[in-house]
Amino acid sequence: MSVREKSVKAMKPPAAPSTEAAEARASLLLRKAEGSYAFPALDSVAVQFARSLRDLIRALGAPTVQVERGETATISFADWAAASAPAIFWRYHAPPLKGPLLLAAPRPLLLQLVDIFYGGKGAPAGEREELTDAEDRFAARLGRDMGLQLAAAWRGKLGLEPELDCVTCDAAKLAAVRADDELFVQRFVLRGAPFEGRTISCAYPLAALRGIAGAEPATEIPGAADPAWASALHKTLREVRLPVRSVLARPEISLVKLLALEVGDIIPIGMPRHVPVTVAGRSFALGSIGEANGNAAIMIEHIEKGPNHD
Repeated sequence: MSVREKSVKAMKPPAAPSTEAAEARASLLLRKAEGSYAFPALDSVAVQFARSLRDLIRALGAPTVQVERGETATISFADWAAASAPAIFWRYHAPPLKGPLLLAAPRPLLLQLVDIFYGGKGAPAGEREELTDAEDRFAARLGRDMGLQLAAAWRGKLGLEPELDCVTCDAAKLAAVRADDELFVQRFVLRGAPFEGRTISCAYPLAALRGIAGAEPATEIPGAADPAWASALHKTLREVRLPVRSVLARPEISLVKLLALEVGDIIPIGMPRHVPVTVAGRSFALGSIGEANGNAAIMIEHIEKGPNHD
């Protein structure tokens, strides 16, 4: 080969990346045509988040509720806020997302969840603009829990770790989002009494989603393909101890009676036929209260199905 041929070969541009590699890098954002976008990763995120919402709400005291994926829509922030009202909003800081991640739920739904959490039946409460201190604390706790569920839903796709930074009933206080900003909104519909038809929505600013088009998908766990490593991990996990919890009753009394309580007073409670059993904070089963070997016990009557129905 001549010196000239070697020089020409050295000056050739590097080969373009393969189609497969390009598709992998764009797995979070697919440009279908000029000005038209699709977000394939969000479909699987929504499926996982719907299951997590179901488990979360059941653990709060509504063991029969179901959560269905509703319609998705592209809508301006102003229209979304107006359609959600009266609502409570949660805003999250979630890098590498170039903008906030938002959740919204009807304010009556929050009041029903608070009522159930403290032992009620979730009867719809009268509408009011201000929340009590207890309701504010519950809303913040619920927001943090939903943020953890969102992080789990994104795991394996992108390392989103949403951090709750605002809880408000006033959409105008959701700074960093302008009225004309477009949002990609996913809706999750609750089924079953007393929440039938209530909707929780998750909104991603379109500009933020476009900003992660080139983000690298989360990498797999090193060594996961090694049979010996996988066997050792499986054996270790089988020995992990998890907290099992069941709430037998949540009596509710007025503040006046609470302050008047003395040693020897009795608080009446109603024992439900079935009680929820949670493991590490997640709904696991329903059981009935009884006795075994002279000890109080719970007999498992129904085990909840997991994400893969196992």
